[in-house]
Amino acid sequence: MKLSDEKSVNAALKGGTLRFPVLIYGSEEYLKRAYLERILGKRPEGGLAAFNDIRIDFSSLDPQKLADALLNPPVMAEYKTVLVYDVSPKEIGVELFKQMEGLFKESYADCRAVFLEKSGTVDDKRDDKSKKLIKLFDQYGSVLQFKERTETDLGKLLRARAEKAGCTLSPAAQKLLLSRCGREMTALYSELDKLCFYRPAGEISEADVEQMVTRQAEDNIFSLSRAILRGDYDGAMRILHDLLVLRTPQETILGTLAQYYVDLYRARAAAIAGVSAARAAEDFGYGRRAFAFENALRDQRKLSEGYLCYALDVLSDADIRLKSTQNDTQTVLEAAVTALFIREPGKGRGGC
Repeated sequence: MKLSDEKSVNAALKGGTLRFPVLIYGSEEYLKRAYLERILGKRPEGGLAAFNDIRIDFSSLDPQKLADALLNPPVMAEYKTVLVYDVSPKEIGVELFKQMEGLFKESYADCRAVFLEKSGTVDDKRDDKSKKLIKLFDQYGSVLQFKERTETDLGKLLRARAEKAGCTLSPAAQKLLLSRCGREMTALYSELDKLCFYRPAGEISEADVEQMVTRQAEDNIFSLSRAILRGDYDGAMRILHDLLVLRTPQETILGTLAQYYVDLYRARAAAIAGVSAARAAEDFGYGRRAFAFENALRDQRKLSEGYLCYALDVLSDADIRLKSTQNDTQTVLEAAVTALFIREPGKGRGGC
């Protein structure tokens, strides 16, 4: 059974027709988490929780562990819940898939088993293992796909949530809020709730959003550049992943990162020429962004001129690849960020 809209999922939950096991995937993280909580219910407390509420990291899953989780009966309860999280189809081996197929053929009236994808790993268009996994759950259980909402749908939800809180959201404020937070519902709801607290009655204006809501994507990309500068590879990759989960446009990520390195190179040129920060910022037309040039002037001291030229080459090449439909955009960004950690580029690289 495949369900790809909230109305059909709600009907299945209300009518008790949702079949287990359930596979949850899709680009809308907020809805995936929200419906996961609805399906599994409140986590039990007390000594029996370990028997009736089982959580398994997919990376540690093996055929025997899966069989034990599904087959062992609940202890002094009507049913038990099993959550297998961070499911990645590409990591499912032949034996595990056979075991899943054999187990799913059985009926589990006393076991609510849910398999939650690792964000972005289920590709129902191009990946054969993903298609095979979806077909398996469709045949013996349920497949719930939660797609990213359109801006029109998000606007309706935001206005309704604001009205419920006793305030209204102006069209201009709504547009700016969406541009600041993207389409990620968790971030949107969090910022809207903050705005409603700030403006408990009356209309939330564009000026309110300008004052209260941070430029989330821009701030996160700045954090990414700082992580690269201090050599924190794991931190940089976590930030990049978060940006992609928030549906930040890849062009925005690369463009903002490239601007940071352009700032660094200009600052190095100004330092070599002996030009003051204020004069250089004015000559380069920074205006209100003079602070960015001052930060770059400080940071460039830690980097060689060869590295800065190399970094600009890396980002320029990534921009070309990003504009080619033949390349996977996430892979291009990950490769570019990885390359920026090379502090001593080899000969033939780094010429400006």
